[in-house]
Amino acid sequence: MARTATRLAAVGAVTVAVGWYLSGPVVNSPWHRFFDLRVYRGAVRWWLQGRPLYDFVLPHTSKGFTYPPFAVLVLLPSAVGSDTTAEALLTLASTALVVLTTWMLLSPVAARHGWPRWFAVALAVPLVIAMEPIRETLGWGQVGLILLALALADVAALRAERPWAGIGLGLAAAIKVTPGLFVVYLLLSGRRRAACVAAGTFLAASLLAFAFSPRDSVHFWTRALWETGRVGAADRTSDQSLMGLLARVADPSRPDRVAWALLAGAVAVLGLARAVAAARWGDELAGVTLTGLVSCLISPIAWTHHFFWVVPAVVVLVDVAAGTPVRAAPSWLHGHADRAAAVGAVLVAAVFGSSLIWFFVGATAQGAGVLPVLGENAYLLVSVGLLVLLPIRDVRAPVRRPAPLRPAGSSPR
Repeated sequence: MARTATRLAAVGAVTVAVGWYLSGPVVNSPWHRFFDLRVYRGAVRWWLQGRPLYDFVLPHTSKGFTYPPFAVLVLLPSAVGSDTTAEALLTLASTALVVLTTWMLLSPVAARHGWPRWFAVALAVPLVIAMEPIRETLGWGQVGLILLALALADVAALRAERPWAGIGLGLAAAIKVTPGLFVVYLLLSGRRRAACVAAGTFLAASLLAFAFSPRDSVHFWTRALWETGRVGAADRTSDQSLMGLLARVADPSRPDRVAWALLAGAVAVLGLARAVAAARWGDELAGVTLTGLVSCLISPIAWTHHFFWVVPAVVVLVDVAAGTPVRAAPSWLHGHADRAAAVGAVLVAAVFGSSLIWFFVGATAQGAGVLPVLGENAYLLVSVGLLVLLPIRDVRAPVRRPAPLRPAGSSPR
């Protein structure tokens, strides 16, 4: 009973601390008045009136609908009721998804180390919300948590070798194109059935959208998909993709497309090679996480809320720090992987939890010096670091646990 009370007190203290942090001195405020939800609601209502979906522009802004046509079918419930009702329902659903995805991530880790699952999840949820990609997703009214939940459902399905594995990733790709990279990941890692299921799901969802709105489907896949300017300017600090970095370096000129293609190709080869290795060694979560990070980095636009893949990355690091063996590691890490993982988990959480990049807005274009430039591009640089250094775990090996303490006065014999 005393232990339970202590754990509840710890959860309460962390929740209060995070609540104070988010409501007070946060550098990049998470409260964006559900701007993206307002775009979704406006676009859905516009489309239901029989108007061309991609002609919609939210009044008094330059923002319109940028997702594939299948996404508008998924977002139909957002058009129901008043703005306040939609915002409340989305907040409740998003909070539930935070809890669900945190449970999906931590449950196997807690079981492996003998931690109470409820305590691990309850302690982690406020810390997860404190990380910028998650709080920005909540504040903008974004769909990233749906994509994460679909991907994690497929992680569980792939582990269990379910015949329907791939459906979640296929749906994610139909809602937002960039998860289509997971089909490549599945093919390269030898899961042809899952890759076919994912590709088939994507095709079926896209054909369903075509049946409802052939005009919009043709417009998106032939025109709107390639108009990256519809999403926003690549040189903004909030774009932490490789293209965003090159755009800030080149400002006011245009970024070098050849340089971007070479960098994106190198990042894709490196990240997918490690993801495939992780999958073949049984660490499905690391494989999916690495692929997700690659999809952010090589995308022409990757806003800060797209980097929710750092949450499962931190979980992998915490798992290794707690004693899960590493399947492959550099020689200089031999015997120290747990300590290095602990440092890495703290570093990643601190960078993304502190909104570090917002201290250095404009530093790259102004040539403000090495440290400010590194600061403005910190999310990108940390993500590249994770592609190189994220541990690939030996999840089937027994976990090293500290020996239980002997009662006072007992003999060592």
